Amino acid sequence: MKVSVEKLPTSEAVLDVELSWDELEKASDKAYRKLVQKVDVQGFRRGKAPRSLLERKLGKEYIYQEGLDELITETYRSAIKEHELNPITKPELDAPVFEMGQPYHFSVKVPIITPVELGDYLSLHFEREEAEVTSEEVERELESMRNRQITWHEVERPAEYDDRVTVDLELTVEEKNISDLKDNPFELTRERPGMFSGMDEHIVGMKAGESKEFTTVLPEDYSNEKLAGKEGHYKVTLHKVEVKEVPELDDALASKVSDGQYNNLEDLRKAISDSILESKQRRIRDDLREKVVNAVIEQSKITLHPLLVHEEAEEMLHQLSHVLEQQRMSLDQYLLMMKKTREEYLKDVEPDAKKRVERELVLDQVANQEQITVLPEEVEAFFRAYEQAGQPIQRTEAQIRAIVINYRREKTITRLVELTTDPDPTEEAAEEETSMENAEAAALAGETVNVEDNVSTETVNAEDAINTEIEAVNTEDTVKTETEEARSQSDEAEVRGTNDTAVDVVE
Repeated sequence: MKVSVEKLPTSEAVLDVELSWDELEKASDKAYRKLVQKVDVQGFRRGKAPRSLLERKLGKEYIYQEGLDELITETYRSAIKEHELNPITKPELDAPVFEMGQPYHFSVKVPIITPVELGDYLSLHFEREEAEVTSEEVERELESMRNRQITWHEVERPAEYDDRVTVDLELTVEEKNISDLKDNPFELTRERPGMFSGMDEHIVGMKAGESKEFTTVLPEDYSNEKLAGKEGHYKVTLHKVEVKEVPELDDALASKVSDGQYNNLEDLRKAISDSILESKQRRIRDDLREKVVNAVIEQSKITLHPLLVHEEAEEMLHQLSHVLEQQRMSLDQYLLMMKKTREEYLKDVEPDAKKRVERELVLDQVANQEQITVLPEEVEAFFRAYEQAGQPIQRTEAQIRAIVINYRREKTITRLVELTTDPDPTEEAAEEETSMENAEAAALAGETVNVEDNVSTETVNAEDAINTEIEAVNTEDTVKTETEEARSQSDEAEVRGTNDTAVDVVE
């Protein structure tokens, strides 16, 4: 047998195989031994019929074809393993009809994942931004908390600016009704942009029970050109005037807005400052992680088969459908609202899908190069944390695999940050927390998609499943988080099915 494998620049591999007639003879003998166990031949028990009678029943060519089909499958499987190819989908088989007594040639073309060629990411260096909190930021947050505690009290006096009024309001432009509001509350302000600009000054001074008509001119730069610069005629009836009461910025307010957690204003200020600092540090960490990953991607050589991008776009669409279901909207309704076909939406998300696939490929390659692994106790800790929070997660093969893959990628990002920045001892715990949170979120998001893709969703033995999935992920390239292994196994089995000359066994 002569087997040659050519890797094309289009992220495809072509297997060319030449078989001698002796090899086909041996394959047919093997096929006979299998078929004779399945096919009934009159006068013989199963497995005992001589080949000549089985050939008379099924046809001599049929037995040779069965042997050839099995040989093609075995050859494909061996070539994939030997040359470390990672198929994306089912192969395309070019297998002509064989001729008795003649050698045979066939070829297989299959889209593959081309390994990423990483750049010198160790040469990259990034400065860590330092997070600072100003007193102005703290006071702004305090003022926001204070404003959320504002109360309104009805008063028996003419309306003033900053009061809240409740009105019936009708606005017409050139005798066309533009707005007709009933019992509508709003605050009076000296500066109101947009269509109702100039209205407030006419309402100031009105009392509850009064009605008034007046005219304003809509702004020249109003977004609706048909209304811009036109006169607006108002009919307003005022029902209620309310004045706001703003609480004092004191210890009592601190206790109220914190539900008694802080009994004095200074403690609340300190808590606000810490919260702002933590938020800034998290944003800086996230920005740094993205900057590092993008730089590593930028210097890498990545070859993608279009099918990978298409599958990722399909997955994004599938994820969207789950989100829409939670909002009680179907995907068809959403696409109708967006005035897009399914194909147009997939086309629109292709750039983002491409970025996602590139990111996964690069992180997986770095993980392999840096020998980054996930430990069983890390996965177990994830499940235990959710159980302790009263939100246990079903331990399915798909879920475990998604967690392992995404957690490994997050650990890879953390490692890249360590390699390309100066040490920051204060960030260690936060990095670990961020990594776990991202892994959890990614795994859970993936589960809504992945459990439907030919992967067992039954609960499995926890320890065995975790160890199995960790071993698989830590030792293989992982692009698609859930179906890669299943797809590869399916491809091996379906090579035969792509040969038009194969026929079913007739009992």
